[in-house]
Amino acid sequence: MSTKLKIETISVVVPENPFTPAELQSVHHCLCALDVVMPIDYSAADQVVEKSFGKLDNPPGSWDFPPRGSLSQCLNVLLAKPGKTPPALTHQQSRLFASAGVEMWHRAIHSFLWSVALTESSHLWSSVSGYYASHFVMRAFAHSMGIFKSFTLKKTIQVVIQDRQFVCMLPDAPGGEHAFYWKAVKGHAKFALNPLFRENNERDMNSESAHRTFANYTDHLDNFSPLKFPGLETVATNVGQISRIRLGSVAPPSRDDYPDLRNVQILAFQRIVAFHDFLEERVPQNRFWRAHRSPNWCKDVMVFQVENQGLEQPGAE
Repeated sequence: MSTKLKIETISVVVPENPFTPAELQSVHHCLCALDVVMPIDYSAADQVVEKSFGKLDNPPGSWDFPPRGSLSQCLNVLLAKPGKTPPALTHQQSRLFASAGVEMWHRAIHSFLWSVALTESSHLWSSVSGYYASHFVMRAFAHSMGIFKSFTLKKTIQVVIQDRQFVCMLPDAPGGEHAFYWKAVKGHAKFALNPLFRENNERDMNSESAHRTFANYTDHLDNFSPLKFPGLETVATNVGQISRIRLGSVAPPSRDDYPDLRNVQILAFQRIVAFHDFLEERVPQNRFWRAHRSPNWCKDVMVFQVENQGLEQPGAE
């Protein structure tokens, strides 16, 4: 007796994933689902922003930052535990993503201001500091959304909310830290079409990471001058000029135009403002954010808005 096997087809809907290998992005056969890289869940990322900051808002008293390394140490301990059950974070631990995001944003501001201060004195360190200002903003976005890449364990962590708990998932996101964080942020629907947010693979000669690598490792730059430290008023004036460059008018810094400081600094500043606006939109009344959104240590030199867009063009004096 012969029987015929009935072959049925099914449709597989796979979310678009910025970390899918290039050779799979054009494949549409349903069997390619076997090789799908686990995507970052951006709906969960939006929830984590609200919930993590909410946990910081509740207890009265001081809104100081936790001890250094708190988030990375916490995650390394959790992920080192045996077993296949995704580890859950305690109430105290779940607050660390929000505070880490804001502290990383402060780090971006600090790096940007040093980039501006060193413009005349050191093209090398002005360029590198300006790049890291942008990179720290990407990390600020990612940490606020519950995304973290562990250098020690070589794992990527995304926090999702399950049964009212913060649970650590492990999306497969290959690549180094610099490429990862920029790609993770660009994958969010809010930033996908925003020219401030780009991929950043240092093997791409047009990437900002390649510009930073050029500054760090190329020999015979021979680009040194006597040390000249400007006063705070000069730094504040230069920041004010940068704040008047219209959004979307600046191209990525070019290796061929190194050090290309104007573009490096404008992009860093506008990304710092983008993070500020991101939290102002989502958690405007949060007491932790309100306590740290205008740091005292830079209140005389820093602004957090792009003023009168279009009044100046890049390079204008």
